[in-house]
Amino acid sequence: MNYEEFKKNLMSAIEEELEAQGIEGITLKNEEIMSPDGMTDRLMVGIPGSNISMAYRLQEIYNDYDGDIESKAENLVESIKENLKVTEKEKDVKSYITDFDRAKENLVFRLIPGDSPVLSDTPYKPFTDKMALVVNLQLDSFSDDHGRACVMVSDALMNLYGISKDELFEIAQENSLKKEPIKINTLNSMVAMMMDDPEFEAPANAPTVLVVSNESGFHGAAVIGYPDTLDQIKEKVGGDFYLIPSSVHEFLIMKDDGTINPNTLNSMVRDVNTNVLNPRDILADECFHYDSKNQLLETGLDYKERTTNIDVEEDIDEDLDEDCDI
Repeated sequence: MNYEEFKKNLMSAIEEELEAQGIEGITLKNEEIMSPDGMTDRLMVGIPGSNISMAYRLQEIYNDYDGDIESKAENLVESIKENLKVTEKEKDVKSYITDFDRAKENLVFRLIPGDSPVLSDTPYKPFTDKMALVVNLQLDSFSDDHGRACVMVSDALMNLYGISKDELFEIAQENSLKKEPIKINTLNSMVAMMMDDPEFEAPANAPTVLVVSNESGFHGAAVIGYPDTLDQIKEKVGGDFYLIPSSVHEFLIMKDDGTINPNTLNSMVRDVNTNVLNPRDILADECFHYDSKNQLLETGLDYKERTTNIDVEEDIDEDLDEDCDI
């Protein structure tokens, strides 16, 4: 079944399941909506008497499709039933989001792709030309076991708060450092925790890789935008390093020992982005490099090009000094 057929059949199956369960007033439509990772194809579920809609990513549902359309429809209807409870909180959610005095304690940093379409009406700070630092309003009191709720602060919401972009980012930085401090682990220790095996040891010749995130691990890549984070990592690794954007939730860090080829890292990043990550979790399609001497963060390829040119120029200068009488 191709994607277009799947969408049509899924919506029909959901309508049949809703009717079978006696759930009335729900509307279904297929729309493209703007997200941090670009335009996404969504199943929009309208709730009777509410301005809130549920949005399900259809491409992700299709990617997990195992041939049983009825089972997919049943699972989605169960999710819809759970989320219907959100309508009871709708007024509270709206009043919370728009009340700066209540919301300001939960404004935190988030790092998103630098070419995200949401940046057209969102206050942000460029982080190289590949990423952008924005501000999220965490809705922890409205979250549940199905996921963490959050709202990205738009220009309109910032203006409603009556604050400037600088003030917004100052508040988000203070909250981020307090609520979501930086967390640095070795990749080996994280694998050991996931395997529940404290005896786990990586191969002796495996390079040391650090995992940099925040305390919760949710949108943890934003810690790279914290003050002094890059210098903290420099102290850990003992010099310059490469940053691999494994997702919006963390970076992998490898010390620049002079043997790493950024093209190899880029191939790895793109392979993971294509074959492993959901589009919503993709941060960038290439690695970055931190030059600790010049305190410069740039793409790995930009670093390679810049330092290669410097090396060539230095070699030419040395040859002129040694061999030429000018």
